[in-house]
Amino acid sequence: MLQAPDPSKRATSTPVPWLGWAAACLVMALGAALALAGRELDRQTLLDLQVSLRDWPVPWAFLTWSGLGICGFVLLTSLSAEEPRRVAALILALLIGGIVVHTMKRVLHVDRPATYFGPDHPVFQVIGKVLKKGSMPSGHSATAWAVAVLLVAHEEGRATLWRHLWWALAALQALSRVVVGAHWPSDVLVGSGLGLLLAPVAWRMPASIRLAGWLRKPSTCKAVALSLPAFGLYVCLSKQGWVVPLGVQCGVMALSTWGAWRWWLASKGPAQQEGAV
Repeated sequence: MLQAPDPSKRATSTPVPWLGWAAACLVMALGAALALAGRELDRQTLLDLQVSLRDWPVPWAFLTWSGLGICGFVLLTSLSAEEPRRVAALILALLIGGIVVHTMKRVLHVDRPATYFGPDHPVFQVIGKVLKKGSMPSGHSATAWAVAVLLVAHEEGRATLWRHLWWALAALQALSRVVVGAHWPSDVLVGSGLGLLLAPVAWRMPASIRLAGWLRKPSTCKAVALSLPAFGLYVCLSKQGWVVPLGVQCGVMALSTWGAWRWWLASKGPAQQEGAV
Protein backbone atom coordinates (compact mmCIF):
# COMPACT_ATOMS: atom_id res chain seq x y z
CA MET A 1 0.00 0.00 0.00
CA LEU A 2 1.28 3.45 -0.87
CA GLN A 3 1.90 5.69 2.11
CA ALA A 4 1.59 9.44 2.17
CA PRO A 5 4.93 11.23 2.49
CA ASP A 6 5.88 12.29 5.99
CA PRO A 7 5.54 16.09 6.19
CA SER A 8 8.09 16.31 8.99
CA LYS A 9 10.72 14.73 6.76
CA ARG A 10 9.94 16.97 3.84
CA ALA A 11 10.13 20.04 6.05
CA THR A 12 13.75 19.39 6.94
CA SER A 13 14.93 19.41 3.34
CA THR A 14 16.46 22.48 1.77
CA PRO A 15 14.63 24.71 -0.74
CA VAL A 16 17.66 24.62 -3.06
CA PRO A 17 19.47 21.38 -4.09
CA TRP A 18 23.23 21.13 -4.28
CA LEU A 19 23.17 22.42 -7.85
CA GLY A 20 21.56 25.60 -6.60
CA TRP A 21 24.23 26.03 -3.96
CA ALA A 22 26.91 25.59 -6.60
CA ALA A 23 25.20 28.11 -8.88
CA ALA A 24 25.02 30.64 -6.03
CA CYS A 25 28.72 30.25 -5.29
CA LEU A 26 29.56 30.56 -9.00
CA VAL A 27 27.53 33.77 -9.34
CA MET A 28 29.24 35.27 -6.30
CA ALA A 29 32.65 34.23 -7.61
CA LEU A 30 31.95 35.87 -10.98
CA GLY A 31 30.88 39.06 -9.23
CA ALA A 32 33.99 39.09 -7.05
CA ALA A 33 36.24 38.45 -10.07
CA LEU A 34 34.58 41.24 -12.00
CA ALA A 35 35.04 43.64 -9.10
CA LEU A 36 38.68 42.71 -8.47
CA ALA A 37 40.07 42.14 -11.93
CA GLY A 38 37.59 43.54 -14.42
CA ARG A 39 36.64 46.96 -13.15
CA GLU A 40 36.80 48.45 -16.63
CA LEU A 41 34.56 45.67 -17.93
CA ASP A 42 32.25 46.31 -14.97
CA ARG A 43 31.90 49.97 -15.94
CA GLN A 44 31.46 49.31 -19.63
CA THR A 45 28.82 46.65 -18.99
CA LEU A 46 26.85 49.11 -16.88
CA LEU A 47 26.95 51.75 -19.62
CA ASP A 48 26.00 49.23 -22.32
CA LEU A 49 22.99 48.04 -20.31
CA GLN A 50 21.85 51.58 -19.67
CA VAL A 51 22.11 52.51 -23.34
CA SER A 52 20.09 49.43 -24.32
CA LEU A 53 17.40 49.65 -21.64
CA ARG A 54 17.09 53.29 -20.62
CA ASP A 55 14.02 53.93 -22.81
CA TRP A 56 11.70 52.37 -20.17
CA PRO A 57 12.44 54.33 -16.97
CA VAL A 58 9.07 53.71 -15.29
CA PRO A 59 9.13 49.87 -15.54
CA TRP A 60 12.72 49.79 -14.29
CA ALA A 61 11.88 52.13 -11.43
CA PHE A 62 8.96 49.85 -10.51
CA LEU A 63 11.17 46.76 -10.61
CA THR A 64 13.86 48.30 -8.42
CA TRP A 65 11.19 49.51 -5.96
CA SER A 66 9.62 46.05 -5.86
CA GLY A 67 13.00 44.63 -4.80
CA LEU A 68 12.81 46.41 -1.45
CA GLY A 69 12.74 44.09 1.56
CA ILE A 70 9.33 45.36 2.66
CA CYS A 71 7.89 44.76 -0.81
CA GLY A 72 9.27 41.22 -0.85
CA PHE A 73 7.83 40.61 2.62
CA VAL A 74 4.35 41.79 1.58
CA LEU A 75 4.43 39.67 -1.58
CA LEU A 76 5.61 36.46 0.05
CA THR A 77 3.46 36.81 3.18
CA SER A 78 0.33 37.51 1.13
CA LEU A 79 0.91 34.25 -0.77
CA SER A 80 1.90 32.15 2.25
CA ALA A 81 -1.11 31.76 4.55
CA GLU A 82 -0.82 28.00 4.05
CA GLU A 83 3.00 28.01 4.19
CA PRO A 84 4.04 30.08 7.24
CA ARG A 85 7.39 28.30 7.26
CA ARG A 86 8.58 30.31 4.28
CA VAL A 87 7.51 33.57 5.99
CA ALA A 88 9.63 32.56 8.96
CA ALA A 89 12.55 31.75 6.67
CA LEU A 90 12.23 35.10 4.89
CA ILE A 91 12.23 37.02 8.17
CA LEU A 92 15.44 35.28 9.21
CA ALA A 93 16.95 35.73 5.73
CA LEU A 94 16.22 39.46 5.83
CA LEU A 95 17.75 39.79 9.29
CA ILE A 96 20.87 37.78 8.45
CA GLY A 97 21.15 39.34 5.01
CA GLY A 98 20.86 42.84 6.41
CA ILE A 99 23.78 42.19 8.75
CA VAL A 100 25.92 40.53 6.07
CA VAL A 101 25.19 43.09 3.34
CA HIS A 102 25.74 46.17 5.48
CA THR A 103 28.87 44.73 7.05
CA MET A 104 30.31 44.10 3.58
CA LYS A 105 29.35 47.62 2.49
CA ARG A 106 31.18 49.15 5.45
CA VAL A 107 34.24 46.95 5.06
CA LEU A 108 34.63 47.18 1.27
CA HIS A 109 33.83 50.91 0.85
CA VAL A 110 32.93 50.63 -2.85
CA ASP A 111 31.58 53.85 -4.34
CA ARG A 112 28.35 53.79 -6.32
CA PRO A 113 28.37 54.42 -10.09
CA ALA A 114 27.03 57.97 -9.57
CA THR A 115 30.18 58.84 -7.62
CA TYR A 116 32.47 57.57 -10.35
CA PHE A 117 30.66 58.92 -13.43
CA GLY A 118 29.36 62.17 -11.96
CA PRO A 119 26.25 64.14 -13.02
CA ASP A 120 27.68 65.36 -16.35
CA HIS A 121 28.45 62.00 -17.93
CA PRO A 122 26.98 61.83 -21.47
CA VAL A 123 25.67 58.26 -21.09
CA PHE A 124 25.27 57.38 -17.42
CA GLN A 125 21.95 58.24 -15.80
CA VAL A 126 20.25 57.74 -12.43
CA ILE A 127 16.56 56.86 -12.14
CA GLY A 128 15.30 57.68 -8.65
CA LYS A 129 17.54 58.42 -5.69
CA VAL A 130 21.16 59.39 -6.30
CA LEU A 131 23.25 57.07 -4.11
CA LYS A 132 26.96 57.62 -3.57
CA LYS A 133 28.39 55.12 -1.06
CA GLY A 134 28.06 51.47 -0.07
CA SER A 135 27.76 49.83 -3.46
CA MET A 136 29.02 46.27 -2.87
CA PRO A 137 26.92 44.10 -2.62
CA SER A 138 23.37 44.80 -3.81
CA GLY A 139 20.87 44.26 -1.00
CA HIS A 140 17.93 44.53 -3.40
CA SER A 141 19.34 41.65 -5.46
CA ALA A 142 19.84 39.50 -2.36
CA THR A 143 16.24 40.11 -1.27
CA ALA A 144 14.83 39.44 -4.73
CA TRP A 145 16.51 36.06 -5.09
CA ALA A 146 15.78 34.99 -1.50
CA VAL A 147 12.07 35.68 -2.05
CA ALA A 148 12.13 33.82 -5.38
CA VAL A 149 13.80 30.76 -3.85
CA LEU A 150 11.23 30.55 -1.05
CA LEU A 151 8.31 30.97 -3.46
CA VAL A 152 9.60 28.51 -6.05
CA ALA A 153 10.61 25.86 -3.53
CA HIS A 154 7.01 25.28 -2.46
CA GLU A 155 5.42 24.92 -5.87
CA GLU A 156 6.61 21.29 -6.17
CA GLY A 157 6.03 21.29 -9.92
CA ARG A 158 2.35 22.13 -9.56
CA ALA A 159 2.68 25.47 -11.35
CA THR A 160 5.64 25.54 -13.68
CA LEU A 161 4.57 28.89 -15.12
CA TRP A 162 4.71 30.46 -11.65
CA ARG A 163 8.16 28.98 -11.07
CA HIS A 164 9.45 30.71 -14.21
CA LEU A 165 7.67 33.92 -13.24
CA TRP A 166 9.41 34.17 -9.85
CA TRP A 167 12.83 33.48 -11.38
CA ALA A 168 12.21 36.04 -14.13
CA LEU A 169 10.99 38.64 -11.62
CA ALA A 170 14.08 38.20 -9.43
CA ALA A 171 16.39 38.49 -12.44
CA LEU A 172 14.68 41.67 -13.63
CA GLN A 173 14.70 43.17 -10.13
CA ALA A 174 18.43 42.54 -9.88
CA LEU A 175 19.07 43.89 -13.38
CA SER A 176 17.09 47.02 -12.56
CA ARG A 177 19.71 48.03 -9.99
CA VAL A 178 22.19 48.48 -12.83
CA VAL A 179 19.73 50.19 -15.17
CA VAL A 180 18.70 52.79 -12.55
CA GLY A 181 22.37 53.53 -11.83
CA ALA A 182 22.39 52.31 -8.23
CA HIS A 183 24.87 49.42 -8.56
CA TRP A 184 27.69 47.98 -10.62
CA PRO A 185 27.04 44.62 -12.33
CA SER A 186 29.53 43.02 -9.91
CA ASP A 187 27.44 44.25 -6.95
CA VAL A 188 24.36 42.64 -8.43
CA LEU A 189 26.09 39.30 -9.05
CA VAL A 190 27.43 39.08 -5.50
CA GLY A 191 24.10 40.18 -4.03
CA SER A 192 22.20 37.65 -6.14
CA GLY A 193 24.48 34.84 -4.98
CA LEU A 194 23.97 35.89 -1.37
CA GLY A 195 20.20 35.76 -1.80
CA LEU A 196 20.37 32.27 -3.30
CA LEU A 197 22.38 31.14 -0.29
CA LEU A 198 20.48 33.01 2.42
CA ALA A 199 17.08 31.44 1.74
CA PRO A 200 18.10 27.79 2.22
CA VAL A 201 20.36 28.68 5.17
CA ALA A 202 17.48 30.46 6.90
CA TRP A 203 15.13 27.58 6.07
CA ARG A 204 17.45 25.06 7.73
CA MET A 205 17.81 27.06 10.96
CA PRO A 206 15.91 25.65 13.98
CA ALA A 207 14.71 29.18 14.66
CA SER A 208 12.66 29.12 11.44
CA ILE A 209 10.82 26.01 12.66
CA ARG A 210 10.02 27.64 15.99
CA LEU A 211 8.98 30.88 14.33
CA ALA A 212 6.78 29.00 11.87
CA GLY A 213 5.07 27.24 14.78
CA TRP A 214 4.33 30.60 16.34
CA LEU A 215 2.97 31.90 13.02
CA ARG A 216 0.54 28.96 12.89
CA LYS A 217 -1.18 29.98 16.12
CA PRO A 218 -4.70 31.36 15.52
CA SER A 219 -3.92 34.57 17.39
CA THR A 220 -0.79 35.13 15.30
CA CYS A 221 -2.65 34.41 12.06
CA LYS A 222 -5.19 37.06 13.01
CA ALA A 223 -2.43 39.54 13.85
CA VAL A 224 -0.82 38.94 10.45
CA ALA A 225 -4.19 39.33 8.75
CA LEU A 226 -4.78 42.67 10.47
CA SER A 227 -1.27 43.98 9.81
CA LEU A 228 -0.85 43.00 6.14
CA PRO A 229 -3.01 45.85 4.75
CA ALA A 230 -1.02 48.28 6.91
CA PHE A 231 2.22 46.94 5.45
CA GLY A 232 0.71 47.25 1.98
CA LEU A 233 -0.23 50.87 2.63
CA TYR A 234 3.26 51.61 3.88
CA VAL A 235 4.72 50.10 0.71
CA CYS A 236 2.45 52.29 -1.44
CA LEU A 237 3.39 55.46 0.42
CA SER A 238 7.13 54.82 0.63
CA LYS A 239 9.11 57.05 -1.68
CA GLN A 240 12.39 55.88 -3.14
CA GLY A 241 12.86 58.75 -5.55
CA TRP A 242 9.90 57.45 -7.56
CA VAL A 243 6.18 58.06 -7.04
CA VAL A 244 4.26 54.77 -7.03
CA PRO A 245 1.56 54.94 -9.76
CA LEU A 246 -2.06 54.62 -8.66
CA GLY A 247 -2.50 51.35 -10.55
CA VAL A 248 0.45 49.79 -8.72
CA GLN A 249 -0.90 51.05 -5.39
CA CYS A 250 -4.26 49.44 -6.11
CA GLY A 251 -2.54 46.18 -7.03
CA VAL A 252 -0.49 46.14 -3.84
CA MET A 253 -3.53 46.88 -1.68
CA ALA A 254 -5.56 44.19 -3.47
CA LEU A 255 -2.80 41.63 -2.93
CA SER A 256 -2.31 42.51 0.74
CA THR A 257 -6.09 42.49 1.36
CA TRP A 258 -6.43 39.08 -0.30
CA GLY A 259 -3.50 37.83 1.77
CA ALA A 260 -5.09 39.20 4.94
CA TRP A 261 -8.29 37.30 4.13
CA ARG A 262 -6.32 34.09 3.59
CA TRP A 263 -4.49 34.49 6.90
CA TRP A 264 -7.77 35.17 8.68
CA LEU A 265 -9.23 31.95 7.24
CA ALA A 266 -6.10 30.11 8.38
CA SER A 267 -6.76 31.27 11.94
CA LYS A 268 -10.13 29.48 11.83
CA GLY A 269 -8.79 26.13 10.64
CA PRO A 270 -6.76 23.42 12.39
CA ALA A 271 -3.02 23.87 12.84
CA GLN A 272 -1.32 23.13 9.57
CA GLN A 273 1.38 20.60 9.01
CA GLU A 274 4.89 21.58 8.01
CA GLY A 275 4.88 22.87 4.46
CA ALA A 276 6.44 20.67 1.83
CA VAL A 277 9.63 21.84 0.22
